[in-house]
Amino acid sequence: MAGSSTIDPEEVENEFEEGVDEIPDLDDEDPEVAEPDFAAESDVPEATTAAAADFSSAETVDDLSSESSEILTSLESAVDDVPANALSISASLTEDDIEAMLDLDQDLPDGVDADAIVASLPDDIIALLPQINYDFSSSASSTVIPNGINVLNSGVDLDPVAQAVDAPCEDVYNDAYDDVIADLQATRDEQLATVFANFERRSAAAEDRFNSRTETLNNSADEFAAEIEAIAEEFLLAAEGLDFAEEELRLMAFLVALEGRIELQSWYDAASTVISNARTTEETTIEERRDDRESTVNSNYQNSADQAREILVAGIAACHNQGSGS
Repeated sequence: MAGSSTIDPEEVENEFEEGVDEIPDLDDEDPEVAEPDFAAESDVPEATTAAAADFSSAETVDDLSSESSEILTSLESAVDDVPANALSISASLTEDDIEAMLDLDQDLPDGVDADAIVASLPDDIIALLPQINYDFSSSASSTVIPNGINVLNSGVDLDPVAQAVDAPCEDVYNDAYDDVIADLQATRDEQLATVFANFERRSAAAEDRFNSRTETLNNSADEFAAEIEAIAEEFLLAAEGLDFAEEELRLMAFLVALEGRIELQSWYDAASTVISNARTTEETTIEERRDDRESTVNSNYQNSADQAREILVAGIAACHNQGSGS
């Protein structure tokens, strides 16, 4: 066996430096967030507010405007047609009852069949009831962060012939390889730490946005309820001063509150779905971004590590050839 040739460690380092790509810089910009639309407007018809004011100021039936007189006539017909429980509830209706009906956290009074009551009303009375107007479509996995990445073993398993090579040549390649892999691993681990930190930060931000949107929704619901409550209470107070229209105006106060609750509930449920779907979409995007960036970092690392391994294998083979002679 011939003696081993001298090998320059600096040349080996240069061989790895020129033959192994650096891991590219991490590109992990925050994804854009599309703000969901769940806005709405409360609409109490002008004819309703005018009628409430007219009934409130009247002392006799002769004080009513022609429009209010027509409304009273329609309410007299409604009294005969609505389900009996609507009349019994309206007969004892209080301001607290109206507030409770418009509170989405509370149930409607027992036995109230809202659909049946509204279905029994004449069209001109329905046209006076409040509306919540909105125009949006309500579209209605957690991924486990992987464990640490397996590290390539430094050096390679050599056949018995290669093991006969003088140690210095093999050691130079193994030492250079170990240094390259250590640098690659350090870059990879730093980038993965950034990816996971970005994921946690974005997840927390998505939850904050969900909570903020829910708060906005609740505040809007409270505002709409207060507007509707004011009109219902105005009819209720007017009823207390007008014996000739007390039953009809009490019914009107009940109907305003009931339809207001129906409208509020419909919008609130649809808006809640929009807000919930927005959070789900954001969470999915954030998870996919994390998984994609994690995969890219690991792929970049593996590509460079494979290049280093190829240089190591070729270098060890060269050491073998130098050590065994021909």
